Amino acid sequence: MNFEEHIKPLTELLLSNGFSIQSNRNNLIVYSSKSTILRIAYSHLEYCLNIWVGQSSDRLTELRPQVVEEFFKDDTFKFQTTLTVENLISFLKGSGKNVLSGDTKILRELDEFSLQASRNYTQQIIKQQSIAQADKAWTQKDYVNFVKYIDQIQTDLLPPSYLKKYKIAADNLNK
Repeated sequence: MNFEEHIKPLTELLLSNGFSIQSNRNNLIVYSSKSTILRIAYSHLEYCLNIWVGQSSDRLTELRPQVVEEFFKDDTFKFQTTLTVENLISFLKGSGKNVLSGDTKILRELDEFSLQASRNYTQQIIKQQSIAQADKAWTQKDYVNFVKYIDQIQTDLLPPSYLKKYKIAADNLNK
């Protein structure tokens, strides 16, 4: 079955709800309505669909089971890594009906949710890098840099062992 045949039920649902096909080429189809863009691509390498939704093509959020669970409070697909066409149709008829209807408030909130998730992910990477640098400084007894790297992390996010090491390092610097 080819890509267009596979997504035909989704296309029918979207067309009947005011969407049109904006673009269709090479296993990538973009649907649009007055306020919503829905982009679907099939990856031959991963054998999965990638789905993005938003108000404009330059600000799309990937619609993954994790996003459906966390943002839409729907755990129907929580044990899946990606959504299928059938899952997407079920979602759009259920907890995602606001996406289907083009609710701009929901789409703005989804965009903000995506931006916040990105910020959290970036902060987590920075925290891990700072901890790795602090660990390296600690093993080299470089207390100046240890304190510098630990100061870059919110202390409430640190395990207690790092707070003890921090106290030891600060005491060594004050000698």
